Amino acid sequence: MEDGKRKTSESAILTRTEESGERISPSSIHHQQRAELIEIDGRENICSVAFLGDGKHAVSGGLGQEIRRWRIEDGEEVGTPMDAGSPVCNIAVSRDGKWVVSGTSDGRVTVWNAENHSKVTGFNAHSNWVRAVDVSPDGTRIATGSKDKTACVWSLSTGERLVGPLEHDNWVAAVKFSPDACLLAAATQKRHSLRIYHSQDGRLLVDFPVEVNSTFNQSLAWASDSDQLFALSLDGDIHCLDVYTGVTLSKWPIHSSKNARCIALANNNTLIAASAGSSVSFWNTTTREQIGSVIEFTHDIWSMAISVNYDLAVGGERTITFRGLCDIRPVSYPDSLADSHKHADHEKDGLIQSLRAQEENSSNNIARLEKTVQELRDELAKSERAASEQKDSLHVIMKSLRADLETQETSTDHRSVIFEEPAQHRLSDGQDTPSQEEDSINETIDSIRTILRARDEYSNNKFVHLEQIIQELRIQLVESHHKADRLIRIVGAHEQGHKCEALYDQGRIYDAVESLLEMTNTADEDVRANNMITNWLAEFTQRCVMLLERVGDEASNSGKPDEAATAYSTALSLSPSTPNNVLMKWATVMLIRGSSHDALNAAAKFKVPRFLAYRSICDILERDGYLTQAVECFRQMQNELQDDKSKHDERVQWELDFRHRCVEKLEKLGDTARESTKHDEAIRYYSHALSLDPTNINDIGLKQCTEVIELDPSSHRGYEGKHANFIINIATQPLRFKKAVEETIRDLPRVLMDTVTGRLYDKTQQAAAFEQLPIYDELRSSMTTWTRLDDARIRREVEMFYRYVMLSHKWQPNELTFQMVENTSIYGLPATLANSKVQRFCELVRSLDFQWAWSDTCCVNQLDKGVQQESLVAMFRWYRGSSLTVVHLLGVLSKSQKIGCLWNSIWNTRGWTYQEYVASEVVQFYTEDWKPYLGLNVFNHKESPVILSEMERAMNLATQELAFLQPGLEMACEKLYLASMRQTTRVEDIAYSLFGIFNVALPVIYGEGNQAAGRLLEHILMRSADVTLLAWAGNSGSHHSYLPADLTFYNQIVPPHVPPLIETAELDGMVTVLRSSLPDLTLAIALYNQLYKLPSLSLVAGRLGLPGIVFPLANLSRVSKSKSDSKSDLPVYRATSPMLGDVEIKTKDQLSGMRGLVLIHPWIGPLLDQDFSYGTAVCDLAMRALRLVVRLKQPFGALLLAPLAREQYKRIATDSLIMVQVREETLLDELMDGVRTVDIQ
Repeated sequence: MEDGKRKTSESAILTRTEESGERISPSSIHHQQRAELIEIDGRENICSVAFLGDGKHAVSGGLGQEIRRWRIEDGEEVGTPMDAGSPVCNIAVSRDGKWVVSGTSDGRVTVWNAENHSKVTGFNAHSNWVRAVDVSPDGTRIATGSKDKTACVWSLSTGERLVGPLEHDNWVAAVKFSPDACLLAAATQKRHSLRIYHSQDGRLLVDFPVEVNSTFNQSLAWASDSDQLFALSLDGDIHCLDVYTGVTLSKWPIHSSKNARCIALANNNTLIAASAGSSVSFWNTTTREQIGSVIEFTHDIWSMAISVNYDLAVGGERTITFRGLCDIRPVSYPDSLADSHKHADHEKDGLIQSLRAQEENSSNNIARLEKTVQELRDELAKSERAASEQKDSLHVIMKSLRADLETQETSTDHRSVIFEEPAQHRLSDGQDTPSQEEDSINETIDSIRTILRARDEYSNNKFVHLEQIIQELRIQLVESHHKADRLIRIVGAHEQGHKCEALYDQGRIYDAVESLLEMTNTADEDVRANNMITNWLAEFTQRCVMLLERVGDEASNSGKPDEAATAYSTALSLSPSTPNNVLMKWATVMLIRGSSHDALNAAAKFKVPRFLAYRSICDILERDGYLTQAVECFRQMQNELQDDKSKHDERVQWELDFRHRCVEKLEKLGDTARESTKHDEAIRYYSHALSLDPTNINDIGLKQCTEVIELDPSSHRGYEGKHANFIINIATQPLRFKKAVEETIRDLPRVLMDTVTGRLYDKTQQAAAFEQLPIYDELRSSMTTWTRLDDARIRREVEMFYRYVMLSHKWQPNELTFQMVENTSIYGLPATLANSKVQRFCELVRSLDFQWAWSDTCCVNQLDKGVQQESLVAMFRWYRGSSLTVVHLLGVLSKSQKIGCLWNSIWNTRGWTYQEYVASEVVQFYTEDWKPYLGLNVFNHKESPVILSEMERAMNLATQELAFLQPGLEMACEKLYLASMRQTTRVEDIAYSLFGIFNVALPVIYGEGNQAAGRLLEHILMRSADVTLLAWAGNSGSHHSYLPADLTFYNQIVPPHVPPLIETAELDGMVTVLRSSLPDLTLAIALYNQLYKLPSLSLVAGRLGLPGIVFPLANLSRVSKSKSDSKSDLPVYRATSPMLGDVEIKTKDQLSGMRGLVLIHPWIGPLLDQDFSYGTAVCDLAMRALRLVVRLKQPFGALLLAPLAREQYKRIATDSLIMVQVREETLLDELMDGVRTVDIQ
């Protein structure tokens, strides 16, 4: 290679220590400490660096078209460069270090042998720059991202495209395989989009709104567990993202946001490096604290990598730098902003005052500097005037001298004899000649000019420097102004929030909403970025919507549709996620007041999508029998929203259902009118039905067409519809079969076992299986082009074919896995206990005339986390949709079985089998040797009294109650009670096994322990607002103080938090006695209204807003245990409450010395009369208030709370709920003082 392109190692390596900056020779590099910087002339601008597998070598690529390999020990280049032919945008190295993959500006991808630098393969991957490449951990696939706005996955060995192209809105700046190779992250430039795909089939799993830097594939890093992804955003923040939920787990700023380009994660998974400009900082990924000091480099950093040996490599402008990281030491990290929130109001005022002081100080500094500059300007002007005067004086002298010289020259012409004298003689007297005098004067003038110019230049430089200082101070002043303005706006938003809360507490809901809308409409980006404000806005908006709905309900029940419409409309104007029932109530009252046109005009100001307003009006009109108006409204919606793509899938499904319902009802109305000889009316109904679906090819469509023609032979609709029926019948025959199959298998498990072949079938193979049946050909041949397709028969045959059977069992060692049977038949596997179980199960299913079977051992790819997640959520639905569930009772043998074996079986103790039994409609129990349990010969063992009796005993719940358990959040306590008695091998599975029965989708994180139960309970509590979930006793979990440590603490089906309901007759008698002693009901009614208006339980950002009645405690002391408590290790405390009397507390927490303890009565629902029939209360307000007072005097289980900072509390776990009772002498106004919502951490 030419000398100009390649230097010797001596000149190429520029090595220096950080402390001294001295150069050292390459031969002594390996003797230096690893904290040294080794700078190498990269010979081109370096776009990408990467370490080979052993960490002893690194490769680099850049805009000079060559890829080079370097030895880390001495910085020497190894081998000849690899010529890529075009500028190299990005390089990646396989995990074993064998292959180097490059992406270039001409759209090509090339695979190189890392050892000998030979080219292995190359192919055209994209039509534009390949900005990002990555190699899968197993070294078999390549991921690419390009400026052509696509990402793809390729075979490394053949160059065959395996996945993609995956389309994006802008060019793809980064692609990264997850460490388990299941996922692929792809980030786009200039669009806030970071997407997670399934790497095998390209399914989009999550789309994060994060904008990463455009640097060549340097802004993403996976955690080793593949559950979390780190991304460096353009604003200089590191985002830690949960790839299965789309949630940002944490986010923190790095040392600078200027040119924040690269991150690199060390193999220990706790150290992450981040670059900004020419510097790199290091961070602990768990604590988010900075580690060590910021390291400065001599060049801007374009790429970065960390080796397995803890070496750092950075590349940039013609330079590559290596540095060991052994000297990194933790440093103190500044207090987080979250800590300052403890005294937020005080700090806001102080910060604003500080900013104002800084602003005043900056103004004074600027004024002082401007005065100094003015003085310098005056001095400069004075100097310039003096210099000008000196110049004028010199000019006068020079003019005089020149005149004298001219006079002397004239004299010389007349006395030439003088010139004949020798020059030495003329100068012998020491006098200068005139020319010499002139030269001397000119030199003096030039010297003066030089001095003046230097003085001018010095003054100007000083002036410019001072101007720069003033400009910097002005910039700081502007930034201070902006910062102060931002804080003032945030403080103003807090004050506006306090105003909203005050108006809400005063019952002025409309004023509160007006203030809330004013706040949301004027909030800028800074205010919306404040988490405290946004969380409060969401929670307060929810409260307002719920209260407005109650106001609307009361007005509607009182026959005041105008007031009801105002309340519902106000609620709908607040939030786009307002519950659909509010929209339906609004549509009902609006249609009472006027036409659908008026209602749609009023809906223009709502935040809910326009389609939802149309849907509610159409549904109400159709429900109330105004079908023609409903159809007209439907047509108007189609005309107005034909280009609207919002809620597309939901709208399509609703339109199909609406058409079907209306066509069916219109046909019946037409039949009735026709039988009554009201032909005009019948034609109108039939025509409306045909206008909804003119190509309807079922019996109703043909019947309508024929009847329209019979009634009105001139009707074009009838002939057009009938002709369309025949044409569509011919064209859509294959599609109708396909549609029936797709609709049937849509809710089937992803993978099923074919009991005939013993092989696994995915959805595509399942769909194709029906076309291989003789019945398929029979159906098609029997339906000629002139014969109507029998949809009912098609669906019946399809559904019969796709019936499937589920297996419920106790897992054993060495169970079959998906990988073991993925490409083989289960019938050909060796005879082992685990294999035999699945084989016998499939043989049994086949003998029962079912073709499809499912087992959780081999039908779920446990290595694919996306599939695993889907299975956990869908499993309840799959068992519910099965034709039969076969239960295999491990440990129960046919020879020794007897009644009670099922109840005592190990199957009845497992966590997963609980939901499997509850979900299944039809169940058959079999012994370990595959004989029917107790010889039962009924098809559904759930109908056997013996089975029902044993299962009731095992679950301690009546069969009728078990039948009511459905997927969803209802009956949460009953579901948790059943789970509390079950065990699972892995701690997390007791929570994961409930995902289906609660219909929730949460990330699966094995290794989190009891945190899984905490996340599940928090999710249920947040979505259901079911306060009874707090009726537990035992130990608090680490997740939150208001949740238990695990599900075993829900081991009481009816927790004693509230007393049994009082019989109606007894309650009426108690109310009569109370009325005589309480003639003035003003306070009772006020207390009722105060409790009624309390918001529902809320859970925002982990903070629980719990409404209830608060009772302060005093005189806390520890007491001696009674004899009955002598076996308990828990200390006993006693406290007093003015409203409750003496209170006894048993807890493992240390309460001695605590102040501010309170009890809360959160069971508000049972206190209030909520017996409504069609929206009308069964008793008046006074009666409800009296019943409230009666119920308040009953014993109840209270929760113990301890105060934290800023009126927040934590729950103190006790061995049981603290049973207390309001004293008879307690005044109602005392109770009213305690009614509020408390914030619990």
